[in-house]
Amino acid sequence: MVAVSERAKKILLEQKRAANIDDADVGLRVAAAPAGQWMLIVDEPRDDDQVVEYDGATVLLVDPEAQSALVGTEVDCVETPEGDVELVLTRAHTTDEDEDEKRRRARRRNGTRAQGGLTS
Repeated sequence: MVAVSERAKKILLEQKRAANIDDADVGLRVAAAPAGQWMLIVDEPRDDDQVVEYDGATVLLVDPEAQSALVGTEVDCVETPEGDVELVLTRAHTTDEDEDEKRRRARRRNGTRAQGGLTS
């Protein structure tokens, strides 16, 4: 499932309204674009879509293929230096410390503890 921030949902609804899309069920679909980028296209929901709503309207549609490619991703928005607002996809990342803690927890569950450093 793709996470979508409240700010991004609001921006998507504003974009939908600016494009004069009045049908509450029609949304903006995340679609693959050339060069590994993503684009938004106007579309109707399909049975297997992740449907994101805001203020009673469908704002974003994500099909299973896009969901797989974007797992661990959040749709958010940022303000550009020019003052425009752009949607961005951000990946959740973990630090080495997070990974070390996960390893320690896994060893505790398995009844073992590392001695004197990391083990892989």
